[in-house]
Amino acid sequence: MPPRMARRMMARRMMMHRAMAGGGCHGRYEEPSVEEKIEFYEEYQRDLEQETADVAERIRKLKEARKAEEPTVDA
Repeated sequence: MPPRMARRMMARRMMMHRAMAGGGCHGRYEEPSVEEKIEFYEEYQRDLEQETADVAERIRKLKEARKAEEPTVDA
């Protein structure tokens, strides 16, 4: 199963658990184990860190492009 699909499935399970805890749904539901939750959040953290690095790279490239476009003033 692709990692993104697994994350979506785990997120859905965790959201369903919260909804069912309120008594809104009468179906049977098994809460994710602590290990599953830890694994889910660690993977989510890695994804966020990668996304943050990608955004920082885009900002750096835009700043470099802006510098290259600035006119130089000869003294």
